[in-house]
Amino acid sequence: MLDAFLQDDDYFSELLHYCNILYEMLPTILSASHLRANKDARKLAAIALFAAGYAGDMPEELANELLDDMDYHFNKVKCRKIEMMMPQLMKMVESEMEGMRR
Repeated sequence: MLDAFLQDDDYFSELLHYCNILYEMLPTILSASHLRANKDARKLAAIALFAAGYAGDMPEELANELLDDMDYHFNKVKCRKIEMMMPQLMKMVESEMEGMRR
């Protein structure tokens, strides 16, 4: 997805549409009764819920700043600014996981 964005591919908008559909369903799928007991599934669901909420509330200026910071490093997408935010973001994900247990 980031590859398509960074390379300005023609199919980016279609890819974004399908990714959004899958992403919106991910917490529902992961909350299914047989996956609810799995800690990794709960963590992935919490990350998905948090990321959607955080990104939805993110000021456009910050979103553009993060997108501008993205680049390739050894053929992988890298964003130094997001990496620096990871400890704070993971605390928020853990808080989301705690709320899911209730």
